[in-house]
Amino acid sequence: MGARADERSEPAGETARPLWLTLALWTLPGLVFLLAAGLWLSAASLHELSDSAYDRSLAGAIRAIDLNVSTESGGVGVELPYPLFASFQATASGEVYFRISTDDGLVQIGDALLPPPPPLANGEMRFFDATYFDHPIRVAVFKRALDRPLYGARAPQSIVIEVAETTGSREAFRRNLIRRAISRDAVAVLVAAALLALGVRFALAPLAALKERLDRREPDDRSRLEGAGLPREVRPLVGAVNDLLQRHREQAEDQRRFIDDASHQLKTPIAVLRSQVDFALGTTDAEATRRTLEAMRPVLDRAGRMTTQLLALARAQNARLLDPAHEAAVDVGRLLRDVARLHLTQARRARVDLEIEGPDETVVARGAEALLFEAVSNLVDNALRASPHGGRVALQAGPAGEGGWLRIEVVDEGPGMTQAQLNQAGERFRDGAVGEERSGRTGLGLSIVAAIARAHGGELDLSNGAAGGLRAAIRLPASPLDGAAQLKAG
Repeated sequence: MGARADERSEPAGETARPLWLTLALWTLPGLVFLLAAGLWLSAASLHELSDSAYDRSLAGAIRAIDLNVSTESGGVGVELPYPLFASFQATASGEVYFRISTDDGLVQIGDALLPPPPPLANGEMRFFDATYFDHPIRVAVFKRALDRPLYGARAPQSIVIEVAETTGSREAFRRNLIRRAISRDAVAVLVAAALLALGVRFALAPLAALKERLDRREPDDRSRLEGAGLPREVRPLVGAVNDLLQRHREQAEDQRRFIDDASHQLKTPIAVLRSQVDFALGTTDAEATRRTLEAMRPVLDRAGRMTTQLLALARAQNARLLDPAHEAAVDVGRLLRDVARLHLTQARRARVDLEIEGPDETVVARGAEALLFEAVSNLVDNALRASPHGGRVALQAGPAGEGGWLRIEVVDEGPGMTQAQLNQAGERFRDGAVGEERSGRTGLGLSIVAAIARAHGGELDLSNGAAGGLRAAIRLPASPLDGAAQLKAG
């Protein structure tokens, strides 16, 4: 039974996407983006931190050299701190270069081919990246003014001290930290994905249990589902399923009553016909046989009309299940003319004037034309049966106030209906339904009309006229403004 339920759950030609895959498609790109953004920010931060740490070593070397610069002899002399350079070079795991010069270019001590520094102010220290013999280097440069001029210059010069190192150790340090960051973030993403998968599994467990409960149900079990133990987000779905089950219970009960009522209504004429047939077969009197056959005609007519109305009522009650695509724009004026032509012979036989009163403009309804035709035809049939000889039955149509509604009315000059009959109108097979054969205003006819009106989102309205007679109106939603254009195009 579970396999059959799974097969029904997926429409033909479609593949249901698992929830975990949907969550993965939504969350993993975001996690990957966050991971990439975090790595980019981490790399930028590590670059700044490593430069800051290594640049402090360069700055210390410059200060150590600056303390050992002497100008007492009228020139520039320096005693290099070789132990510091040795330690610095070992720490940098590469080459270390230096240059001491004056801003006028007369003095060059050290590596004279180092890249020239950018313009500096006295007392300023700056760090920059450069290339030295095709190797990337990091350079620290410091400039300060001398106390007295050198070599007989008119004004004191400034001394520029540069210390550079290759960047291999820095890059190795950065790569090591970035690898650790990648490993850390990758582990975090995997843990988050695992926790998400576990969370989805535990969150869907109540839904799986609900599915098992539905699979174990009998086809005719329409009892309510219990929402206890289900997540809050799922309870509206359970409520909607319960509402659907309630509608199915009501529909099943309505169909059961319909079958019971139909069988009861058809049982009587069939029994009468059988007794009349038995009498006709048992008599040898030709005249008695003829009278029996004549007596059978109205019973057959009533049974035929009852069967036709039962089928029409069943069709009207199932009209709400029709595909909305089957609906179309219906020209109400043309519909009234077609109904009038159908009942013209009946009206002449009853000596009743059948008239159509409609507005000049086209009135358009949206729905199933065959069902609307059936509804108006039933109203006209009832009106003709109730009207006296020489009476008048009018078919009218037009807008029904604001809100995009229209009314289709059938007005007669018969005796009207009592308040009790108006209250019970539209109920099939109600008490006193035999009056349908006399007045045509109760029983199946109005039930069919009411069911068709409800199927189209409207209603049946019955009222007695001020001067007598009955006014039966079907109130329907009007078609959009383009309905008339659709009719002309058709």
